[in-house]
Amino acid sequence: MSDAKTPRSTPWRRPDRGADYLVAASWLLVVGLAFLLLRPASGPAPQLETPAPAVVVTAAANDSEPDFYPWVRPGIVAPTSTGRRVWTPPLKPRTGGFFTRLSAPHGDQVFSASHYGNAESFYGGDWVPDNIASRAGGAFLEVRRVAGAALPYTAAEMQSQKTYSYGLYEVVMQPATGSGLVSAFFTYTGPWFGDPHDEIDIEFLGRDLTKVHFNYFRNGKSIRPATFDLPFDAGAAPHLYAFEWRPDGITWLVDGEPYYSTVPGDPAIPVKAGKVMFSAWTGKPMLEGWHGPAVFRDGAGAQFNCVSFTPLGHETPRCSDTYTKPSPPVRP
Repeated sequence: MSDAKTPRSTPWRRPDRGADYLVAASWLLVVGLAFLLLRPASGPAPQLETPAPAVVVTAAANDSEPDFYPWVRPGIVAPTSTGRRVWTPPLKPRTGGFFTRLSAPHGDQVFSASHYGNAESFYGGDWVPDNIASRAGGAFLEVRRVAGAALPYTAAEMQSQKTYSYGLYEVVMQPATGSGLVSAFFTYTGPWFGDPHDEIDIEFLGRDLTKVHFNYFRNGKSIRPATFDLPFDAGAAPHLYAFEWRPDGITWLVDGEPYYSTVPGDPAIPVKAGKVMFSAWTGKPMLEGWHGPAVFRDGAGAQFNCVSFTPLGHETPRCSDTYTKPSPPVRP
């Protein structure tokens, strides 16, 4: 057994109090220096440079990628705008109307010839299909004298097989010339079809075809008829006549120019859908004060080259699409 002595552990002594003061002073110095270094400098704040605007990119117009904003495809520099595509309204419906040139009037898909007597009406002759002929690329409706018949004349009328309502009605026509003759284009429904009498008219009197007459009926009453001078003789060549029927009013047009409109808020605008009709006729003697004495040439008539209807809010073919206004006659 060795005789070496095992060393004893030395007990911990607190350092001298002066050393504590030295450490604390060192920390205070560090904190003070940090405060001085990090304090903002006096004077105005420095102006920061404005960053350049961001580049907006968009998909190519012919891509199949989505084009809704703000979707963009990276890597394609946009023009000067946001890259949003211009909104295109949906196409208007192209159904519900009709268009006919009446080149084969007895086989027309829209209109058929009227064939009934007029003994109880103000018309001076019965409607006779034989008075309708294919002529000049359209339908010619004539008025004939008849000897020894109950009524001294026969007349001609065509009417649509269906009824139509609000929209644009157009006709290219040349009215009949001669005192006592009436040429008409109109919509109609009434007791004959189980409805109140609603009607919208364009009429010509053969004794003066420098004028056009507009009229409309609501429940059997004529409302504010009007007559207008034309800058041409309507019997010299076919022209385009039309009316646009809306729930809030009616506007009549000649060669695409508005001539007459109902007053705003008119409560007498027709409301019932009606048949489209056109005719050439003369009346009984009671109407001579209106259309003049019946001294017209036998077989005189009106020419109808096109009839169309475009429902309100639709975009169907119409007579005005191919119509060319006749040139004015050359004066000597």
